[in-house]
This record gives sequence, C-alpha cells and structure tokens, in this order.
Amino acid sequence: MKGKNLFINELVELFPSLEEELLDEDNSDSITFQMGTFRRFMQAAIDENDRSKFNSMVYFLTKNLPLVDKRIQNAIYISFLGKLDFSKNPSLRKLLGGSLGKAYSDIENYHNYRPY
Repeated sequence: MKGKNLFINELVELFPSLEEELLDEDNSDSITFQMGTFRRFMQAAIDENDRSKFNSMVYFLTKNLPLVDKRIQNAIYISFLGKLDFSKNPSLRKLLGGSLGKAYSDIENYHNYRPY
C-alpha cells in the first residue's frame, strides 16, 4: 500500500510547480487540502484545454488509485475528482477513461440525484 507521503512526492515529481503548495506546512498534514490544491491545478488545465497535463493526471491517478489506502482514495474521489468542472471542455471528460470516468459519473449522479 502506498502511503500519503510517497503519493504526494510522486505527484510533485510529475508536476513540480505544485511542490511549494503541496508541501507547505499548512497543507502537508491534510490529504484533503493537498487534493484541493491538485484540483485547482487540474481545473486550470481543463479550462485551458491542456491535454498533455490532463492526460498525465489521468495516467498518474489510474496507476495509483489501486495502490493507495482508502483515505487517499476518498480524498481523490471527493476532494479532487468530485469537484472538477468540465463545462468549458466537455471533451476532456471522455479522456478520464474507465475507472476515473466511472467514478466521476457516479459522483455526478449522486450530486444530481433527486428522490422525488
């Protein structure tokens, strides 16, 4: 099982511009805050249609989701994936692929569920 520190260090290796904010003492203890930082970074990539950055994120998360503990998975799903907005570039949503695409759809369906 991959722990938070290794996961975040690998994320920083992939996206070095996130290092300062992800490793900031105010954020480093909270995977939720760190995923919020990553979400803002990736939201900018979505809004700017930066497919290279987006595809790197998809690859990284698809590779790591099965390897991280449930707490990290939860933060990825809720604090990151569940808050992405594809309205400016809906075509990127299709690039989420199998597991991330299904998770995004499940979260979206949950948010849109109306029992009556």
